[in-house]
Formats: sequence, C-alpha cells, structure tokens
Amino acid sequence: MSIIKVKRGFTLVELLVVIAIIAILIALITVAAGMMLDKAKSTKDMGNQRTLGQATFSHATDHNGKLLHPRTGPEEPPSQDSTQSQIDRMWVAAYGQDANGDNRLVNQGSDYIEMKSALEEGAAFPYIGSVMAYQSPMDPTIGDVDEFEVGNSFTNDRIRSYSLNAFVGVEWGADDRTAYRDSPPLRLKFQGKAWRSTETLSQIPQPAETMCSIGEQDSWGRNGHGWLVFTRQDGAPIWVDFPAFWDGRNVNMSFVDGSTGSITLESNLVEQKWLDHGHNYSPSLDGDDYEHMKDFQKLKKVILPGVEGIGSVLDR
Repeated sequence: MSIIKVKRGFTLVELLVVIAIIAILIALITVAAGMMLDKAKSTKDMGNQRTLGQATFSHATDHNGKLLHPRTGPEEPPSQDSTQSQIDRMWVAAYGQDANGDNRLVNQGSDYIEMKSALEEGAAFPYIGSVMAYQSPMDPTIGDVDEFEVGNSFTNDRIRSYSLNAFVGVEWGADDRTAYRDSPPLRLKFQGKAWRSTETLSQIPQPAETMCSIGEQDSWGRNGHGWLVFTRQDGAPIWVDFPAFWDGRNVNMSFVDGSTGSITLESNLVEQKWLDHGHNYSPSLDGDDYEHMKDFQKLKKVILPGVEGIGSVLDR
C-alpha cells in the first residue's frame, strides 16, 4: 500500500499573521531608529554648545578675564555707542568688511544674511575652529556653510543656530544697548546700588549655573545679538527672544564654566506664542497666559543667578 504525501502550504490567515508581525517589527525598528537619530542630533547639539561655552571660558583666560560679548555687531547710527573693547570681544563679526574687503553681512531683499567670514573673523572662532560648530544638526532652517560667500545666491538665510546670553560679557547691561541704559533690569542696577558689569569671569557669581549659549530660531532670520528675556514692572515676562523648539520641549544650553545642560518646558504654549508673535511677546498674568510663567521662571533662573544675593538678574 502506497502512502500519498500532500504538501501543505500556509493558509491565507497564517500568511496575513506573518505579514502583520513583520509590519509591526518594521514599525518598531523605524521608531527606534528615529529615536536614536534624534538622540544623536541632540547629543551633537549639546557638544556644539559645550564648545561655545568652553570658547567663552577660554577667551576669558586669555584676555584678563574678559568674556566674549553677546552682540554680533556694534550699534548703528545715531547711537554708535559700542566701545572698542566691546567690538573686539563680539563673538560674531556680522558688520563691516572681511579680510578680503567683502561685506560680512549681506542684504538680500528684506533679509540681512551673515557670511561665513562673520563667524570666522569673530572673537569666538580661534577657540572654536570650525564653522560647523555654529550649526545645530536639529536646526531645519540653516544652509550649507559653503553657500554663505559674497556673490552666491542663498537658499537659506541662516548660517548660525545659536545665540549668547545677552546679560553675560557686558559692561553695563543687556547687549550694552543704548536704548536700555535707563531701563532696569536691562541696565544692571540693583537696590539703588552702582551699575553692575558682567564683563569678566570674576563678575559672574555662579558660572556653572549661568547660561552662556542657547539655540534660537529667530523669526526675523539671523539671530541678531544676544538672547534676551526680561520682566515688566508688574513682574510679567517679556519674551524678546524665544528658545528654539527643535527638540520638543527640551532646551539645550551651555553654561559660562563650559558645562552643558537642558531645561524641559512644561507645555507647548511658549512655542505656540513664538509661532504667533515671533518677538517681543508679553503675556498677561491671568488666564491661560499665566502658564508661560512656569517656563519663564525656569529660564529666568539661568540668566544671571546669584546677583547681589537676590537671585536672578530678572528678580525685581
């Protein structure tokens, strides 16, 4: 008696189950790979900011304690109030002509675009050594560094992702801007005492707790001058600038001592206000806008803590 063997294949249901399992595995791998890529970008961003913080610290070591200045160019007429000491310490030189006689800042339509030479001839570059360190891998708005040469056409108007703290490295106030001279806390005067300078490392009460650099996606294009927030007379925050929202609610930064860290925002409200306003937003102190105070308080703590024993420079 012969036995007939019947070859049996997969049923339709079994094939569908296998396909579903493979699809799930692919989805899990894709999500994990995306998370790993985001983490790698955030780590690189943190490394760039560590370089900026260390550059500020090293500049102070080589220049009698004087820190890099947060401005990216001197004040324009009619003010013209920037001192030569301030100009020499400006971390980015987005003004005048470079060593070849070309403009470091180029006007294209309504935008002003920094050239690569603005970074290479700024006071920070000898301590940084690479234009790439000025660009965050998380920043979707920056262009290729080689594009930013005079005579080229620009597909992006931003070469730089980061800004320095407007209250650090200054002689008398935020960005040493003339318009702020009579406006505490923008002019650093406390409890009726003399003007305070943060020009040197020794004048920073808590370097390890004081923000040096932060990512900024300026709605006006390039990040002009220092990163600035301050408080109104009634204590409400004024977001002159906003942090970059490239990493969800995570905001990476460096500190004056060369270390790095991050702040996690409480909500997406600040990002929404950046989308709505771009600059100079001041919320009310009631209703939904009050939620901004939680995130403002977090950032306020790292602006200039330890001043005159009263906490942040923004405490009033």
